Amino acid sequence: MPIEEISVKPCYGDLIIAADAGLKNTEKLNLKPDYIVGDFDSLEYVPDGSNVIKHPVKKDETDTILAVDVAFKKGYNNFIIYGCLGGRLDQTVASIQTASYITEKGGNAVFIDNETYLTVIKNNAIGFSKDNKGTLSVFSLSEKSYGVCENGLLYDLKDADLTSDYPLGVSNEFIKKDAKISVNKGKICIIWNGKHGKWSVGGNYD
Repeated sequence: MPIEEISVKPCYGDLIIAADAGLKNTEKLNLKPDYIVGDFDSLEYVPDGSNVIKHPVKKDETDTILAVDVAFKKGYNNFIIYGCLGGRLDQTVASIQTASYITEKGGNAVFIDNETYLTVIKNNAIGFSKDNKGTLSVFSLSEKSYGVCENGLLYDLKDADLTSDYPLGVSNEFIKKDAKISVNKGKICIIWNGKHGKWSVGGNYD
């Protein structure tokens, strides 16, 4: 799916950050970033403006992490991040770790690329409306995640313990029902593909 076909409708008060070559995509979507962050090795030039935050190429942080940290410093903790899945496998793994980083700092994040969506929750739950279609997989990022439940999907799972070295939660399916994934103790990565409906991260299972 070309970036121009992605539906991005910022609400009043949203903060828009372009990370490096992500600036090209905001331009295609006619979005004006509040901040432009990165080392700009991918963009291949340094943009002008007081909203540009330039970092050296030789650094420990990814441009996405730098953008996330700007948002946290500005008081934001709910993230929708585009264009960080697919392509190079190492960059996708980095995105999973970034989602985990956001969760550990008390935020919520959904990564979106084409028809793939990814989030990480810890001791929490996520709900899906019945208009979601496609597949859904759950992976433990903790060595062991306890009390994992998957309700309203083709394969129900109740109070299961998922481990980081066995893919028990791969390839479930939406079945035109409201669905819910929860984990009592641990951190899980949830990836869903297909036509998306509504989703909501919420519920505290500490």
